Amino acid sequence: MPLLHLFRHPGLSATETANLLRAARARASSAITGLDTEFCFNVDAERPLSGDEHRVLTWLLAETFEPQGCGERSFLANAGGGLEVGPRMNFSTAWSTNAVAICRACGLATVRRIERSRRYRLTADRPLNDDEIAAFLALVHDRMTECRYAHPLASFASGVVPEPVVQVPLLAQGRRALERINRELGLAFDDRDLDYYTDRF
Repeated sequence: MPLLHLFRHPGLSATETANLLRAARARASSAITGLDTEFCFNVDAERPLSGDEHRVLTWLLAETFEPQGCGERSFLANAGGGLEVGPRMNFSTAWSTNAVAICRACGLATVRRIERSRRYRLTADRPLNDDEIAAFLALVHDRMTECRYAHPLASFASGVVPEPVVQVPLLAQGRRALERINRELGLAFDDRDLDYYTDRF
């Protein structure tokens, strides 16, 4: 089943937006003149939600004092210059684990995973080049755990096929076996690591 998308606007407070705009102008491009933000909640459910379930989910994800800022359509959709970043697909985030637990406590047992991405709409005096966009993205996401979404997410499938499990014959071959697997897999073990794991096993 395709992901359900709910949006909350704005994604940042006025102060956070002003601070990010200042940083973007200083470190990405002085051509940037404006910035708008929203959250996108990417929801994976076992089946389509009923009307009541959808209302509960929307209530949970809406800002308490500004419920009108949450909806099924992007608040930034009709303007160009949109960029989206969010968690990599190969693991569920702690935020998702908590969100799913709250959903289940509220009777939404069908929700399997929710990941929150951040969407940015930049306005500028001229079109931004790839280097300027990359510099802006570097300000707003952690490349180790997050990535840019070139298109809205349709699923959480990463397309990554895990490699088969490898057994290291440490008892039979000793440290030599660790040294070999260290070279083959690029594990970057130093002598201390190799000694430690050899001694442990």
